[in-house]
Amino acid sequence: MTKLLQFIIVVSFFSCSNEKNKNNNLEDVLYNSAIDNRSTNYNNNNTSDININKKIVGYRHLNELIKNKITIKELDLVEYYNDNKNQFLRDGSEVYCFRFITDKIKTANNIKTTLLRIKDSNEDEFGQLIDTHKPSRELINENRVKKSYYELFFNKKNDVVGPLKLNNMYLIFYIDQRYNKGTVKDYISVQDDIYDRVYKINSEKIKNQIIDSLMVEYSENGKTK
Repeated sequence: MTKLLQFIIVVSFFSCSNEKNKNNNLEDVLYNSAIDNRSTNYNNNNTSDININKKIVGYRHLNELIKNKITIKELDLVEYYNDNKNQFLRDGSEVYCFRFITDKIKTANNIKTTLLRIKDSNEDEFGQLIDTHKPSRELINENRVKKSYYELFFNKKNDVVGPLKLNNMYLIFYIDQRYNKGTVKDYISVQDDIYDRVYKINSEKIKNQIIDSLMVEYSENGKTK
């Protein structure tokens, strides 16, 4: 039993040593590549801690190479969305609305009156209202709205909410669309999230390709040039 334990310790030691040597070798390769390519992250005057500096320079150089090589097309994002729609389900009911804001109660009431009158029946007048007051567009989720506002947006089913006073300003919301829990989010609303996911997937592939290429270029018989 004692001999078996000693054997395990020895194997573990060599395994850890090999992994450490592998990491150190990679750091040397990335650093040498950065120097050869005059990476913008290389600072020859910084000698306070050369080992830490080499590591930072090397991995920043790797990130530069990845960013220079990676290309994400709109088609890639759409394809990811279509293939993974089950990952973009709403975790609660949502309302998509226009938020008007003004510091005058009279203007707020006029906006509300106009919205109640025209609703979907007069697109031209609604467009003029948008051009005049330039409301922001917001997506409100029932799980992330204050309890005091929940009924206004989700129970009463009103298309126009407000005016609501907040810090001496008056807010009026015009609800354009309602979405039920469990429905798929629109592509446009998750586009940024999809871009981050696709970028991460592609950058990992490119990173591995770059590392493999540099290891071949800068290593001979396991020794860095």
